[in-house]
Amino acid sequence: MNTSSTPQTEVVQRPRTAAGHLNAVIKMAETAQPCEEVLHQLQAVEAALRQASRHLLCSQIEQSEALIVKDAAPAVREAELKRLITLYSILMHESSRRVEVHR
Repeated sequence: MNTSSTPQTEVVQRPRTAAGHLNAVIKMAETAQPCEEVLHQLQAVEAALRQASRHLLCSQIEQSEALIVKDAAPAVREAELKRLITLYSILMHESSRRVEVHR
């Protein structure tokens, strides 16, 4: 297996990508670049972070699935299912947030 494409590597790389875009946003704001260009970079930051979240969640789902299927203890399976419900709730809450315009 190629270690450069593991889910963990993706989870680490995406925030690094976001950090690079965020640094660009800071420099652009400091030099008073046009709003459209700054917004474009901010969207790139958000996209990289969304991808990191997806990779992290998918990786956890795979680990949880293995635990739920293989573990004979009902308490362990129940705890892992509750954890997945919590993760799902976090993801849904984050995706349902609205952009607020401040005046």
